[in-house]
Amino acid sequence: MKIGLFYGSETGNTEMNVKRVQDGLNAKFPDLVELHDIRKVPASKLTEYKKLIVGCPTWNVGELQSDWADKYEDLDEVNLAGIQVAMLGVGDQSGYPNNFCDAIGLLGLKFEERGAELVAFTDASPYDFDESMGADDGMFLGLALDEDNEPDKSEDRIAEWIEILTEDFALG
Repeated sequence: MKIGLFYGSETGNTEMNVKRVQDGLNAKFPDLVELHDIRKVPASKLTEYKKLIVGCPTWNVGELQSDWADKYEDLDEVNLAGIQVAMLGVGDQSGYPNNFCDAIGLLGLKFEERGAELVAFTDASPYDFDESMGADDGMFLGLALDEDNEPDKSEDRIAEWIEILTEDFALG
């Protein structure tokens, strides 16, 4: 069983962080995670895996990153029933406190509509933001990272999330 890790990235921050996740999981479980730049593959590629990690930054004011925005309508043609999805978002909690990591929610809810089960939620309380479509009841619908204001916390947050992924994906 492989995990498909699909991402889009404008500035390179999301790409850097999904590669950290890939490296961390592959260190524990060699060759487990296969990386895909969503702009280079069709949305139907998602269905080749039973477990997915999806990386998407929130762009501008609560919008999807352009590669994911381009694929968003294509997701309506993809059946994700029986697939577990872990979301990874990158945002700016100080500059955009009213939509920090909205992309987790925008894409996550779309994946749920298509039949997927969202997993690997994380505590939102250590962050300083006002609103997020990516958070519900004090939990992010995945992992939220802020390379603009807290880049020093990303590595530890990823390491903790890898433990959550290991449990939620039943990898151990």
